[in-house]
Amino acid sequence: MRKVLAGLAMVLVALSGCGQPGGAAPGETNRQVGDGVRACSPDARPPAPIVTAEATMYPTTDEMSQALTRIQHAGESTYRDIFAGLEVVPEEGYAIVYGVPSAEFEAFVGDAAGGQCVVYRNATHSFAELSALQHRIMNDTDFWRKRDIHINSTGPRHDGSGVTVGTLEVEKARAELPAHYGTEIPIIVEQVGRAVPLVGRD
Repeated sequence: MRKVLAGLAMVLVALSGCGQPGGAAPGETNRQVGDGVRACSPDARPPAPIVTAEATMYPTTDEMSQALTRIQHAGESTYRDIFAGLEVVPEEGYAIVYGVPSAEFEAFVGDAAGGQCVVYRNATHSFAELSALQHRIMNDTDFWRKRDIHINSTGPRHDGSGVTVGTLEVEKARAELPAHYGTEIPIIVEQVGRAVPLVGRD
């Protein structure tokens, strides 16, 4: 199960001894990338699972959490026009950082990883770009309501691939939103109903 922390051809770049350049195919992990097995290190092991009656969970180590905190803080400030988002694959013991191509940011991520297995994948858009479009859409909710499109959710995709919009008027939104905002940044429309507030019990 992947944990998304923040959103084309994606390039996998080795950082902090995580492997070699290549692209991950469906079903592959960072240890099986591209034309062969890529190991983070000879002794790298996924974390031990926590098994309960309801589920099996894989914890993220303190070292990995600290590394990703450093990367996210810098991504949201110094590298806000590059950084797109983060993703953790805890059952495999590695994380992914998405950002638009930048040798400087890639080098920073490699240093900030601190020996943890962190891979870098190129994104087409930064979090800042996607957030700007998200805010435009949110500010236009009354406009869209008058056009019989009810925007129930919206947010940047952590891999930098676009902005997700949730509505029940899916087909109408898929036609009208790109026509209004343009197609430079993809708008991914999904079927999402209105959130129902929980009512407290007496």
